[in-house]
Amino acid sequence: MNILFQSIFTPLGVFNNNYVKNRLQTSMIIVLSTAILETIFAPIAYFCTYRNRYEINLDISSMFLRLVVVIITWVVVCTVFWLLSKYFHKKISFRQTASIWGLSYIPNFLCIILYNILLIKPKIYNGSGFSTFIISSLFIMFLIWKAIYYFMYMRSVLNTTLREIVIITVVSAFLFISLIMLEFMVGVQVPVL
Repeated sequence: MNILFQSIFTPLGVFNNNYVKNRLQTSMIIVLSTAILETIFAPIAYFCTYRNRYEINLDISSMFLRLVVVIITWVVVCTVFWLLSKYFHKKISFRQTASIWGLSYIPNFLCIILYNILLIKPKIYNGSGFSTFIISSLFIMFLIWKAIYYFMYMRSVLNTTLREIVIITVVSAFLFISLIMLEFMVGVQVPVL
């Protein structure tokens, strides 16, 4: 739990290339919790909320397909980051890459919660007024938070130069777009990368 709180409140303590005990386990719990929330719990909550109003089905096989795709995309991103670190001669293991990048799923987890609350209770977001401002601000905050984690990973973990950050970001952009499209094709509503 300490690693979780550190990654939220003092992320530089865990976003580094030093060995941190239990970081991989905490990271995997965050990734799996995010994946299960997005692909299993959210569809079940939506189904239970609207099953009496609309004719909808709960497609278990699609839920598990989405779960597998979300987990595979995490592994793919970690692998590409690790390969890019090897290309730039950075001394970081795949285990470190996976454990650190998994901590960046905290904003994804919170974004999924907010998005699915809006799916179940759409009247919260009425299109105008203060609630719209707050909810839109939260979504923007989650996006910026994820971007901060990305750049902390680049600078604090990989210790990259500006040139290397630009190259990795261009490669990452193409990778992220491809993986987001894959996730959308299988029905993932909130990108989880």
